[in-house]
Amino acid sequence: MGKRPAPTKTQIVKMQALHELGNSDNRIARALGISNHTVAKYIKQELSPEDKKQVQELVEKIKRTELEDLTLIGAKARARLHELLDEGKTKAIETTAIMDRAFQQRRLLEGQSTENIAIANIDPETRRIVEEIARKYHEKRLEEIRQEADE
Repeated sequence: MGKRPAPTKTQIVKMQALHELGNSDNRIARALGISNHTVAKYIKQELSPEDKKQVQELVEKIKRTELEDLTLIGAKARARLHELLDEGKTKAIETTAIMDRAFQQRRLLEGQSTENIAIANIDPETRRIVEEIARKYHEKRLEEIRQEADE
């Protein structure tokens, strides 16, 4: 077995872009079909200004594509969730959780915070009430599951 050829300039730019998007060395290596040690070596490498520009362009293109995909998926998911809610085949809390996750993913891609400011800054009494409602919901749901298991 001989030594593998060095990655091409295009592969190095892809490695840098994927790394900048938060992918691990192992994930990048799997995506490009190369060793994670090779990825680690080349993401530390200093790039020329031209290559840095290519990395930024690729990162922006990937973000735009993912944002467009999330927008489309979100629209389809909302339409389907509305259908399920109208038919009474889903619960409002589960639906809200699904939508919240999609919202957070989109905010992350847009480079915005995912902190729920409205919940983070509520007064202690309101927080206590919200926590009590959540506790009662979970107790009720556990009881429903136990009853289903007994049947």
